[in-house]
Amino acid sequence: MSDPFGPENNVIASWFYGPHAENYTWIRKFYKDIIDQQKDARQGYFPNDPQFITDQMKKSDEYVNNMKYLEEQLKLLSEKLAQKTTPFWSPRYMGHMSMEPTLPTIESSPLTTWLEIFTGKQLCEMLGFNVQWDPRENENRGRNLKKNEDENGTGNFEKNEDVEKMPRILPIQGWGHITCDARNLKFYPLSLRLAIDNGSLSFIGPSFKVKLANSKVKLLKDCSTWELLNLKPKTILDIPDRLSREYGISPEFMQNALSDFTIQTVGKEFLENEFGIENPILYFASTTMHYSWPKGCAITGIGSKNLRPVPVDNDARMNILELEKFLQQCVKDKQAIYAVVAIMGSTEHGACDPLHDIIELREKYESQHGLSFVIHADAAWGGYFRSMLVKPPTGSKFKSRLKGHEEDRDSFVPTLALKSDIAKHLKSLEHCDSVTVDPHKSGYVPYPAGSICYRDRHMRYLNTWKSPVIVRPKEEESIGIYGVEGSKSAAAAVATWLSHDIIGLHQKGYGLLLGQATFSSIKLYCHWATMSTNDDDFIVTPFNMLPTEKCLPPNLEEIEKQKQLIRSLIVEKYNHEIVESNQAKKLIKELGSDLMINTFACNFKLKVKENGKEVLKVNEDINEANYLNRRLYEEFSLTSSEDTNKNKFLILTSTQFKQENYGDCLKNFKNRLGLKGNQDLYVLINVVMSPWATEFKFLSELTDKFKSKLQDFVKLSAIRNTVEPDKHAFVIQGTDKLYFTHLTMFQMENHRQQVIFTADLPQKVKEDYEKARKKDPSHVYFLGNKNKMTLEDIACDGHSFEGVIYKGFDSNEEPILFIENFEVTNVKVLKKRHLATVFQDANYPKDRMPFYIYGTNQQLHIDHILLKNPSIQLSADCVELKLTHGNLTQSQREKGVIVHITDYYEYAMQPFPEIKRHGSSFFFQGGREFNVKLYEDPVSDPNKSGPGLDDVNIDDPFAKGTIRLPRKDEGCLFIDSYSINKDPTAIYEVKDGKIKDRPLDEPFNKYYYDLFEKETEAHWYENTTEENMIEESTIEGNMTEGNTTEGNTTEEITTEGNMTEGNMTEGNTTEGNMTEGNTTEEITTEGNMTEGDMTGIKGEPKL
Repeated sequence: MSDPFGPENNVIASWFYGPHAENYTWIRKFYKDIIDQQKDARQGYFPNDPQFITDQMKKSDEYVNNMKYLEEQLKLLSEKLAQKTTPFWSPRYMGHMSMEPTLPTIESSPLTTWLEIFTGKQLCEMLGFNVQWDPRENENRGRNLKKNEDENGTGNFEKNEDVEKMPRILPIQGWGHITCDARNLKFYPLSLRLAIDNGSLSFIGPSFKVKLANSKVKLLKDCSTWELLNLKPKTILDIPDRLSREYGISPEFMQNALSDFTIQTVGKEFLENEFGIENPILYFASTTMHYSWPKGCAITGIGSKNLRPVPVDNDARMNILELEKFLQQCVKDKQAIYAVVAIMGSTEHGACDPLHDIIELREKYESQHGLSFVIHADAAWGGYFRSMLVKPPTGSKFKSRLKGHEEDRDSFVPTLALKSDIAKHLKSLEHCDSVTVDPHKSGYVPYPAGSICYRDRHMRYLNTWKSPVIVRPKEEESIGIYGVEGSKSAAAAVATWLSHDIIGLHQKGYGLLLGQATFSSIKLYCHWATMSTNDDDFIVTPFNMLPTEKCLPPNLEEIEKQKQLIRSLIVEKYNHEIVESNQAKKLIKELGSDLMINTFACNFKLKVKENGKEVLKVNEDINEANYLNRRLYEEFSLTSSEDTNKNKFLILTSTQFKQENYGDCLKNFKNRLGLKGNQDLYVLINVVMSPWATEFKFLSELTDKFKSKLQDFVKLSAIRNTVEPDKHAFVIQGTDKLYFTHLTMFQMENHRQQVIFTADLPQKVKEDYEKARKKDPSHVYFLGNKNKMTLEDIACDGHSFEGVIYKGFDSNEEPILFIENFEVTNVKVLKKRHLATVFQDANYPKDRMPFYIYGTNQQLHIDHILLKNPSIQLSADCVELKLTHGNLTQSQREKGVIVHITDYYEYAMQPFPEIKRHGSSFFFQGGREFNVKLYEDPVSDPNKSGPGLDDVNIDDPFAKGTIRLPRKDEGCLFIDSYSINKDPTAIYEVKDGKIKDRPLDEPFNKYYYDLFEKETEAHWYENTTEENMIEESTIEGNMTEGNTTEGNTTEEITTEGNMTEGNMTEGNTTEGNMTEGNTTEEITTEGNMTEGDMTGIKGEPKL
């Protein structure tokens, strides 16, 4: 009988390795294909690069012995995993919900759990924590032992005469896992106090004493809340052992006695209320902290606002003086502190906080002020660098030390690359209460492999949870019950152990590897620091200053001398030449970042004329420097699924330094780049983890190519920021007196201004324009300059120029000419504001949407005030202003004042999507009415730029009322968040030193076509051809003819069922005529259509 599930089983059979490795042939093939493809990819990536691992290296004793050892360990590890791992692949396995993937609990594989515990102890020892190994095997800890099960299955380690390679797994002393428990530690004494006052521990109350932070001894029941909150971490962690020794209290009784009072049970708020804690307990970390810190505070209920950022110095390290100010305030306010976090190697620039000083500061405040707290080191990146300080094992007890590791000849690298003050702070890791270390970062282990190490192993019990499904009686210790992570892959633990075992956590293991990589990083720093000269049109500036830059005031001549010294002693030398030079070795220890991360930024210079001479002037616009660095990042990264690595000869990453986080540190960096302003800064980052990069002048080849690409992008930056004659366009507003608002472009200096002006047109031209507007009041027309001109030459009082008027663009992107060959005369500027970064506000308006309002007694127009990039252009002519308070004079109309729409908050809407079409739900729609307040323009000079263009006394408007945008038969709207922000140079490249298809040479429409391009939906005020100037709509009901004349400002008169031709606005309208100047009020009766109901107005007009 055939198997009814045969086809399905046939498919399933191809999804797994198989209970008996039935798919072995395929799996072997897959792995071989993967390895072969990786080999081809590596050999094909810049194949002319030198061989970094040479045949001579592979023949050396050190290389051969290491490979043999690795082979033995992998064989042994695989053998033990085959023996010890639960057979989850077999149909016989019916335990936990697991099959092929390894479930990271001891049920899945006791061996991997033991390896994880052992690896944690290795890390603790590297950090300087006191780790107690099994005294019986102290001579052979961690090496040359093979695990054999005894007859009782207890897993004791014994000598094995065949293979002595596996580590001995011992009772935990030092310990590590995934989370930091400062919150639970801080509240533990309060929970104990409640158990004494109200629980089953009352019998210890009369006698149990604790040592306070200031070393005084006091009965715990008599301690104040402040004293309990400031017990030293060691004092708290010793309490369980003391209760066991002094009172014979069992762990089970202790757990039950406290269970009703712990923070895990009752919550933080209960304990705070019970003890009258009014000021929230605080965390402190430098402003450059990783985003996971506020995230963690939010998750644990501490609250991200109670994580206080400490300002950094110019090296991005925590400013110890600023930290002390916070501590002083906490003492004054009696506000407790959970912990101070020291970042030991920021992922953005490798900076190490002054840990040694933080530890001394805690000792000072404990003894003098009774203030204590946990010190946690975030050494996710920097932890492994401490191996550069650990002496390698020597002596007969380490007979298996690999040949060559006991020699001194390679010890120069770790000591040469590590700065003395950083070494001091890394050494101080041994005094931290807890330290996070990520093997998947500087441990060279695949992601994810993170860890946390405790100086006192008792700390792990502060956040312990057990699953009744997984935990068994008499079990070996499980990792998953500690912290919040629970299940995780065992592969990370095994990979970390094997890497530690092969390399070693000491100066001639990881110390050697990281030392050589750090040495390479410093050499690359030297290339960045010396790449640009005063004669170049570009600037490359590393974040970390040269020693001469730290002198106050900096001496430019001395800085240049030091750069030249670096070129001659380091940049142009091989490694052995550097090592042989005492001067070079001394200098190199003063250079670069703290821990192997080079952060830098680039800027450019423009050719300008000063005193009749052409000189190079440094760009001061932060946004333009950011643009240059973004283009460089795009060039040197894989940012798109369409990218390939074929032409990526250098891979960099990037980040953005926020001004609010970096403060004076970032201001200093921007000053060194020649930049001005408070905007955030986009920077580039290189992390040199490869120990191979410094030989064969390899770095010189990379940086020379980088320099060449930088020079190419500088040419594009010059185009963006050089003022040249160009074509411009202006929205035409009004019909009685014409106003012109410039189509701004933030990304091009030629168009980087908001301009509003009036001018005169010849009578015949104006009449033709008025006739067209009367035919379709909603259509937007544009004034242009026929010949290329600068904006300065156009928008200047009294100037004139030859103009053209466009009425749209055809399907071939060509402008549809309406009127040409006329002179624009008598230009009068109302507003002319440059929009360079230095002139922009730091933030968008928080409680309004600001506009300029201007015009005549008959017609008023508005244009959105552009305060910050990115932004949106919103213009409307023929708006209706109704004032309920105050008055708008003729003089104010003529010069223009500020009007705030108070119904919408710009900061809540920005940035607007950079799209070509905004739908019918967009707030800036015809017929919409808003509440407004009017203010005098605080910048009376029409030619003066910001910031502060909208800095008005918000409580003192000179008028209030409402404003209504024009309906289709009244006026036009213009909306653009696309071209105002778009980058015309984005599609251009520099080839052979020349810019192809330079955008400034393109026709007018190449700049602005996208604004008017017709897609499936068009704004209701747009039309594509001359024949489409009049819209028609068919609505159920009666339509009668009506007339609309020039200058009307009308409102609907609505009755059931009737609509006049020409009044194609929301709702139904009555039959009747509308003459110039008529203003009627809306009368709505039952059954009439409301706003948005009318056919033909939902984005696509009915023709």
